[in-house]
Amino acid sequence: MPEPLLHATTPAVDRARVGISYSGGGPLLLVELGIAQAFIELGVRPAAIAGVSSGAIAGTAHALDPVHGEGIRAAARALEHVSNRALGLTPLKVAWRALWQRRHLASLGDNAPIEGLVAAGFRQLTGSDRLTFERFGRDGRPRLIVGATDRLRAEPVWFPDDSDVADALVASSAIPGIFPPRRLRVAGEERLLVDGSVVGEQPLSMLALDGCGTIYACAVGYDGERLAAPANLIDNVLQSVSILRHQGARLEQDYVQLRMGDQGVIHHIHPEVVVPVKGYDFTPELIARVMRDACEATKRWLTEQRLLP
Repeated sequence: MPEPLLHATTPAVDRARVGISYSGGGPLLLVELGIAQAFIELGVRPAAIAGVSSGAIAGTAHALDPVHGEGIRAAARALEHVSNRALGLTPLKVAWRALWQRRHLASLGDNAPIEGLVAAGFRQLTGSDRLTFERFGRDGRPRLIVGATDRLRAEPVWFPDDSDVADALVASSAIPGIFPPRRLRVAGEERLLVDGSVVGEQPLSMLALDGCGTIYACAVGYDGERLAAPANLIDNVLQSVSILRHQGARLEQDYVQLRMGDQGVIHHIHPEVVVPVKGYDFTPELIARVMRDACEATKRWLTEQRLLP
């Protein structure tokens, strides 16, 4: 098992340098986009943004335009084309895939269509279908940090500047069992990659290593509240995994705060927003409503608790 990123390291952080971390959350990406919009409307300008899984997509949208939010609006438009059918998650498509692949079934669905949607959004905003991480961290844009998990080595993989952003987002959001793993060459080495949240639900250590001394840990999903009894086996599994991910994220938060000491501070952000959707069946009305509710709830959270930098 790899050592923690901050093992035997006291990061040199500056409270004037703001970092924002977006966790995984699957369909709760809508909430994360609303959180990002809240930061923009409140005038919070991060020096770095880190994300894994759906949080990598939200983080990229935020980092594309941290002043006016054009990246967030482009992401919202792209999500209008996302559905269980598009991702191969309808019962008929799942049954066909299981019948066809049988013992070699790698996943229930496929998140490959995300790459095309990301490319279309990039084209609208920049005129180019493909972007590398070199575009970020300059010209007023924050540094963008995206992580995936090496399935064979059980270790985090952080994409370097020359990596393709769209490829990284598909790999980072490859939820095991739901979407297939991705083979990518990262820093000259072939990797088999799955969801970044498998080994790090909140990539706070990367922000601390980047020198961020004021860090916002944006969480979605379960956050310690009492849950209803599981309705069935799948519900039980999903709720239990959500509890596990929450525990890991909280441990990471406490660990990074300990390593930073009094030099830095981490603010936990968790707006409570109802997302009445089964899987990924988004509609324009649902997207707009959830993002609006998340934005307003986040602005209240930040202002009422006096968490603004």
